[in-house]
Amino acid sequence: MRVNRKYFVIGALIALMLAVLPSSMASADEGDVYTVSYNLTGVVVSPSVTEATEGSSLTMQFAPDEGYSLPDSITVEAGGFEMTDGYIYEDGILTINEVYANITITAAGVTEPDESGSYSISYDLYKVKASKQDGNVKAGTSYSVKLKANSGFKLNTANVAVSVDGEYIYNGYSYDDGVLVIDSVNGDVVIEAIAVPTSSSDKKTDDKKTNTSSSNNSSGSSSKSGQALANTGGSAVNYNTGSYRAPRTGDGMDIRYYGALALIFIGAGCFVTGRKFK
Repeated sequence: MRVNRKYFVIGALIALMLAVLPSSMASADEGDVYTVSYNLTGVVVSPSVTEATEGSSLTMQFAPDEGYSLPDSITVEAGGFEMTDGYIYEDGILTINEVYANITITAAGVTEPDESGSYSISYDLYKVKASKQDGNVKAGTSYSVKLKANSGFKLNTANVAVSVDGEYIYNGYSYDDGVLVIDSVNGDVVIEAIAVPTSSSDKKTDDKKTNTSSSNNSSGSSSKSGQALANTGGSAVNYNTGSYRAPRTGDGMDIRYYGALALIFIGAGCFVTGRKFK
């Protein structure tokens, strides 16, 4: 049987393509190369790998710069998405199990306090005096100062604040009975205190106490009526301060009764006289 040369050539080409195509496709997938980039602060990495083939694993170690310590955790992104598993970070060593996309690693060292240095202490006060002036203190030491409001003003706890490196803090210090104590100075400190005027209600309370004291002293007289009045908590009324005059009383009848009787007799006389002349 004679085979057409044309069909033979076409069949051979198809067979060759089918044999070569799968192997070429597999090598393209398995041989992809991805980038490895870093966002590092206060740490360095070794080795600093910049590329990795698909399916490979990576292992690297981080070391802190001077003045920093290693972070407790780092961030690993693959293809722009944060990985929640597929890697291990412990004691500065990072291991990525399998690379399948572009990798981004973010690590930030922790700032260590400068125990050998010092920090500044300054004040922002209104109507308040401090027992100490602006100055510097050794890092890590405690600091105390007494705050006192000016005459006519008072200082409430709510009007005392402490900021460290420009940020207000809400613990690590105490303020009691005019004395402010910072447990440990670990940054530049600003102490703020604002005194407010003594309220009029406070003044009225003081005046009331003074008046009560005066009343109690007056009740010590020999007048029994004055003592009885003081015991009831009442106060005496002075009727002589106005046009009113208290009625004159005595052992006899009140003078007002005599006047009333006189008016009755005069009226009765007018009534009888009027009837007589009719």
